[in-house]
Amino acid sequence: MPSRTSRLTLVGLGIGLIASVLMSSPAQAARPSAPGSFTGHGFDTCVAPDQATMDAWNLTSPFSAVGIYISGISRFCGDDKQPNLSPQWVAQNARNGWRFLPIHVGRQAPCFANNPKSSVQKPKMSNSAKTARQQARTEARETIAALKRYGFGKRSVSYLDIEWYSRTAKCDRIVLEFVDAWTRYLHGKGYKSGLYSSGSAAIQAVDQARRAGRKGFRAPDQMWIAWGNGKADTKGGPYLSNSGWKKQRIHQYQLDTTVAYGGASVLIDKNYLDVGKGSRPGKTPTLCGVKQTFTRYATLKIGSKGPQVKTLECLLRRRGVLSSVDQHYGIGTARAVDAFRASLGWGPTGTATRATWTALLSGGRNPRVLKQGSVGPSVWRLQRSLVAAGAKPRLTGVYDSSTVKAVRAYRRSRGLPGYTTTEASVWAELQRGQTA
Repeated sequence: MPSRTSRLTLVGLGIGLIASVLMSSPAQAARPSAPGSFTGHGFDTCVAPDQATMDAWNLTSPFSAVGIYISGISRFCGDDKQPNLSPQWVAQNARNGWRFLPIHVGRQAPCFANNPKSSVQKPKMSNSAKTARQQARTEARETIAALKRYGFGKRSVSYLDIEWYSRTAKCDRIVLEFVDAWTRYLHGKGYKSGLYSSGSAAIQAVDQARRAGRKGFRAPDQMWIAWGNGKADTKGGPYLSNSGWKKQRIHQYQLDTTVAYGGASVLIDKNYLDVGKGSRPGKTPTLCGVKQTFTRYATLKIGSKGPQVKTLECLLRRRGVLSSVDQHYGIGTARAVDAFRASLGWGPTGTATRATWTALLSGGRNPRVLKQGSVGPSVWRLQRSLVAAGAKPRLTGVYDSSTVKAVRAYRRSRGLPGYTTTEASVWAELQRGQTA
């Protein structure tokens, strides 16, 4: 991971647009998640990007998590500097919704082969198990201090980076002792342990130890497998069996690739996460006792009856244009619909159309950015609004692949940039009743 340098190039960022999106709702204090419960995309790069890049990527990229190098004597990125990484940088990006993968790069396996031409020679673990365990505890203390410095609380994960090594039984034994001591120390202080390594190196060694029931071995809480097969999932292939670390996995599936979002180009590794409890939707919301799982919204007029009329009347009452809900589309409901239409500058029709539904369902306080892996009431609201607008997301409460597809299609239909995220411009179109 840390042997490469990152390239940051800002080309026509449109800073004004980005700033307006990020300032569309007040900043809220947010405890940085490292990484918390999440299913979705992340990236890591050697040098933490500057704030303009993070803001551009927050708006335009599919990534919600970023790997950061916080500690370790082998933490080296070109000139060994992190000009952007600071507690303030972490706090600002946490407020913007980013999750973090804190990485510790310390001593490497005893059989690790340093590049003799490199100016940086990474120190190795002792061949003595007793000494290696002490080294691991020292490094665990260091990473806890770094976690605290950057604002990460208890139960945060620090990922021990053990680079690829040519496996032998003797070398594996020391690596396992090191990982065990590292994990035990972190657990004893209330933190969680992660392991990053190549699939064919420490990942496979630790998984084999788990499956063999190695006596006294304390396995890491999460496994971060480097396996560049290009597939954004958390399958471990021949290296990490399916029986362990369910929903506690990260897959680094594409390495050393330069990508650009919002005009900002960065050399990164792409990752897919399924950690903690994953992205879970919670209960399906109801409105006036009606479960909101409609896959289409009918045009309603005087004489209409049924659950959608009740839903419509509830929404109109929330807008302050209807005083009661009786599940019957009468003159009062028609007048309330026209009052709502008038608030949008539309003429009276007495009819609830797709545009009416779209504007009503999308109303509310808008989050800065929603993207793949997001959950919560705003995701349900987005999915219902898109259904009303004529798109076809699944109603899951999770910003999943079907929502990504629906958002992209809606953005295209409205002439918006082809991001997969939902931000101020998408909400503005929906709240004006613009259909696909």
